[in-house]
Amino acid sequence: MPGIAPNVMQHRLNVDPSHKPFIQKRRHLGAEQSATAATKDKKLLDAGFIREWVSNIALVKKPNGT
Repeated sequence: MPGIAPNVMQHRLNVDPSHKPFIQKRRHLGAEQSATAATKDKKLLDAGFIREWVSNIALVKKPNGT
């Protein structure tokens, strides 16, 4: 997260480096969900909040319907 020192808060995955990464099966989204996910991902990548990651995206509707 930009502006926060890594010694205060940092996320690490507890993974054994000798193991091969597991590749998930690709899950296809509908056109609307795909467009929404792409815009959200681009916004977070441009802000430097996240790094590129190979994983399936899970979109969840908020209680207000967005």
